[in-house]
Amino acid sequence: MAFRSMTGFGRSQGKVGPYDVTLEVKSVNHRFSEFTIRLPREWALFEDNLRSRLQTAVSRGRVDVFVNVADFAVTAVDIDVNWPLLDALLKAEQGLVARLGARAERQTAREWLMYPGVLIQRKAELEEGQIAEALCSLLDTALAQLVKVRCDEGARLAENCQGKLAMLETHLSAVQARGPLAVEEKRQTLARRIAELGIEIDPARMLQEVLLFAERSAIDEELVRLQSHIVAFREAMAKQEPVGRRLDFLVQEMHRETNTIGAKSADPEIAQRVVEMKVIVEQLREQVQNIE
Repeated sequence: MAFRSMTGFGRSQGKVGPYDVTLEVKSVNHRFSEFTIRLPREWALFEDNLRSRLQTAVSRGRVDVFVNVADFAVTAVDIDVNWPLLDALLKAEQGLVARLGARAERQTAREWLMYPGVLIQRKAELEEGQIAEALCSLLDTALAQLVKVRCDEGARLAENCQGKLAMLETHLSAVQARGPLAVEEKRQTLARRIAELGIEIDPARMLQEVLLFAERSAIDEELVRLQSHIVAFREAMAKQEPVGRRLDFLVQEMHRETNTIGAKSADPEIAQRVVEMKVIVEQLREQVQNIE
C-alpha cells in the first residue's frame, strides 16, 4: 500500500439486468473509517456486500457511495392487462350505451388501457446473486479509480512532507550550532557589563552564573528528540500500510519539542528559528490530516 491521501473520487456505469446504473464513490478525510451507502430501497439488502468490499480497499476516511438507477420506477420487462377490471368496465359501458342510446359514445381501446389499474407493469425479476455480482463489479471499477486518485494525491503529499522535513532539519542544525555560541555570548555580555560598571566579581561566581544560564537554556535533549521524530516520520512514510494516525502523533510530538526549545532558549536567533520551525510543523500537521 503506497502513501495515500484520504481524498478521492471514482465513477462507473453499467447494466444491472435491464437497468442503467451509475455508481459514484467519494472519499474525504476523517479520523476513522466511515462508510455511507445510498441504494434504491428495493436493493437495500445488498448494502452489506458493498460495505465489506469497501473495507478491503479503504482503511481510513469518510466514504460515500451513491447508486443511481435510471428510470428504476418505470423500467419493466413485461406489461400485463388487468382483464377482470377491463371486462367489468366494458360491461358497464355496454349497459350505459343501452340506456342512453345515441347520446353515448364508446371509448376507444387506447382510452380504456389508460384507465387507472388496467395496465400492470412488472419490474425485472432478477436473482439476488445476479444483482449482487453486477453491483460489486461496478463498485470495483469505481474503487480502482478512487484508489488511483488517492495514491496520486498521496505521492504529492509525500513529496511536500519530505520538503518540509528537510527545511525543519536545516533550522534544527542551525539551532544545534547556535546553542554553544549563545552561552559564550552570554558570558561575554556579563563580563562586558561588569567592566562597564567598574566592579570586581569573583571569577567562580562569574562561572556559576554562566553555568546556571547554560543549564536553564540547555536544549540538547529536545533537539535529539526532535531529530528522532523526523527520522521516525520518514520511516513511517516508507511503510506499506496506513500511517496517518502515526504521523499525526509524531507531528504532535514535534510541536511539543519545538515549543519547549522556544521556551528554554533566550537567544534571539534561536527564537527566530523556533518561529520558523513552528510554522513548518503546523504545515506538516495540515498535510498529515489528509493521509490515510
